[in-house]
Amino acid sequence: MEIEEHKFALPWNDPNRIDWAIHPECANQIGCIHTVQGLEMDYVGVIIGKDLGFDEETKKIIVRRDEFKDKGARPAKPKKGQVDPLVDLVRNTYKTLMTRGMKGFYVYCCDRALAKYIQENTINKTN
Repeated sequence: MEIEEHKFALPWNDPNRIDWAIHPECANQIGCIHTVQGLEMDYVGVIIGKDLGFDEETKKIIVRRDEFKDKGARPAKPKKGQVDPLVDLVRNTYKTLMTRGMKGFYVYCCDRALAKYIQENTINKTN
C-alpha cells in the first residue's frame, strides 16, 4: 500500500497468518478486509483508497471500478441499466473496516474531495 504524496508505504499483511494483528513482527503491515473481519481492536486506522470517492458536481459518493484492486472479490460488470454490485461491496468493505475499532477509528482518504466531504459531514469532529 503506497501513498506517494506522503512517502508512505507498507506491505499488506500475510493472509496465512491469523495472529498478524497482534504479532510484533507484523506491526508494520496493513490488514485487509479478508484478515480483519471478526477482529476487534481498541482503535483502527482505515485508508480509503481511490476506489471510493466523492463527485463534487453530482454531490454523490462514487465507486471507481478501475481503482478496485481486490481481484478475488470483484463482481461482474453490471448490464446496461443495472446498479453496479461493486458499489455495495466497496461501501460495506469500508464500513466493516471502520467497525473493527471498538473505541474509534482514524480515516485517511486518498480522494481529497471525499476527505473534505467526510470532514464537513462528520458529527463528532475533532480539531
